[in-house]
Amino acid sequence: MSVKPAKSFFDTWQTYRKVVAANYMYHIEIMADIERLLRAQCASRTFSFLDLGCGDAATLAPLLGRMALQSYKGVDLSQAALALAADNLNRLACPVELTHQDILAALQTDTTQYDVIYSSFALHHLSNSDKAAFFRLVAQRLKSGGIFVLSDVMREAAESLPVYLNNYCDWLRSGWSTLDAEELAAICDHIQNNDRPETLAELQTIAQAAGFADAAIVARYRWHHVLQFRAGP
Repeated sequence: MSVKPAKSFFDTWQTYRKVVAANYMYHIEIMADIERLLRAQCASRTFSFLDLGCGDAATLAPLLGRMALQSYKGVDLSQAALALAADNLNRLACPVELTHQDILAALQTDTTQYDVIYSSFALHHLSNSDKAAFFRLVAQRLKSGGIFVLSDVMREAAESLPVYLNNYCDWLRSGWSTLDAEELAAICDHIQNNDRPETLAELQTIAQAAGFADAAIVARYRWHHVLQFRAGP
């Protein structure tokens, strides 16, 4: 099962909101990429949407509010984030369901099939074997012609996990200037103890083994990638 995020960082959620507001992890660019992708995929038809690791949905809710959404389900382990998500998603005209659950458990217990499954900065918390299970379950939960969209961090091709963890923490300490020393320490503690990103090639191999035909790179911002997966024949 996935590792529960550090309490001091995610359960209060305030620090992460500051990270998003400052656009340190390229949320503005990523949301623009996601909107272009969804408009190309779904055009004017309605579609169902499963959000795995939805957080507070603050950046995604305005985007979805501009689209013909049939239904929305969000899953997250943070109660604080889900409480904020309920407020942020109340603008949607479609049915909204929010579930306090591990993302793997949600995929195992929810047998609904979706047009779009999305996960943002959550998959890297899983072990390699749980990532493989995650992709297999996502493939089973997609409707024919559906897509899985992933926003997440990935290691460089020749970057070991320890080197990545140190590089990422050095990068944020040098550039995330709106956060104080305690907030930076909490984020780095979370990263060092919970983050297990794969390289892009490793992740593509896991996805192909789960039955996905391709993994299109939608965008890349340093270690932060947006990928689109389609189920294979």
